[in-house]
Amino acid sequence: MEFRLLLLDGIPWIISELGKQVLILEPKVKEGHLEKIHRIYQILDKENDPIISDIVPAYTSIAIYFSASKEKTLSYLKLLDFSKLKSNTSITKVVDVHYNNGLDWENVLAKTGLSKSEIIEKHSSPVYTVAMIGFIPGFIFLDGLMPELAISRLNTPRTKIPAGSIGIGGNQTGIYSLESPGGWNIIGSTNQQCFDIKNQPPISVSPGDKMKFNPILD
Repeated sequence: MEFRLLLLDGIPWIISELGKQVLILEPKVKEGHLEKIHRIYQILDKENDPIISDIVPAYTSIAIYFSASKEKTLSYLKLLDFSKLKSNTSITKVVDVHYNNGLDWENVLAKTGLSKSEIIEKHSSPVYTVAMIGFIPGFIFLDGLMPELAISRLNTPRTKIPAGSIGIGGNQTGIYSLESPGGWNIIGSTNQQCFDIKNQPPISVSPGDKMKFNPILD
């Protein structure tokens, strides 16, 4: 079943059900999806109401797991006060990147047509937004990659990429917080730990946070 939930944060959202206890919310806007999704995430996280058991933001939608009835959950969402939120313009995390640890420089240089120093400058200049966390625990998807650096993923993914690797895949850049398989072009690594199962929460950033790369050339 699908229906429209009007004027949630001032815009219409399409609501669909994923099983009995999950709602999928999609903002009906032509652009700015991530900002709207992050606002929903941030206010639900701030409210910390027991009616919401989990919140999972993605690029074009957000999944809301609820413990009450669907009707009560929808009523709760309609009453959220987004005026409580303030714009997040500060850099919340600076990550040191050892660019000489890149595994795919040859491929990246060939596909971009740029020099290594140009790529490092363009990759480390933006203030990125944490778009979402996935596809494995702790993988950080970052929004804000310069278009000149957008390149396709590897034709043959690696079976093992070291934890801390930083790569480019399509028009995104991201951090492999854990060792895992993957097909992104690795251009560096960080020694800073972004994910630790012993911490609560285990990930050191949240969707909507800002991140800046600090180049370390050694």
